[in-house]
Amino acid sequence: MESEIWMSFQTSRGANATLFLGVVIAVWVAARFASVSMDKGANTVGKVIVSLFALSVFAAGWNMFTYIGNQFVGHAVAFQGLKNSGVEISPLAQGFIDTYGTEALTMPNMIGAAFLIAGLLIAVLPMWVKTTD
Repeated sequence: MESEIWMSFQTSRGANATLFLGVVIAVWVAARFASVSMDKGANTVGKVIVSLFALSVFAAGWNMFTYIGNQFVGHAVAFQGLKNSGVEISPLAQGFIDTYGTEALTMPNMIGAAFLIAGLLIAVLPMWVKTTD
C-alpha cells in the first residue's frame, strides 16, 4: 500500500510542475503587460485593467501554490493513516510525515509567497509610483 501512495505522489508531481510553470509564465505575462502599457503611455483605465490582471495572477498563483502544498500534506496524511492501521512504514515515509504532516495549508510556503508578492509589485508599482530620474 505504501508504494501506491508513493506512486500517487509521483504522479501528482508532474501536474504540480505544470501548475508551477503556468504560474511563472502568468507572472511574467503580467509584468510584461505592465511594462508595455507603461511604454505606450496607458491612461488610468488601462492601468486599472493591467493592475486587475496582475492581481488576478497573484490570487491564482497563491491558490495554485497552496494547492500544491496541500498535496504534500494529503500524502503525509495518507502515510499516517497507513501507519495508524498497523502497517509498518518505511523510514522515508516516516520522514515525509515528519516534514509535511501538518494541518491543511491556507497559504503557500514563504518562498512561493515571496515570489508572488515580488511579481505583483514588479507588475503594479511602476504604473502607479512615479520615479525620479
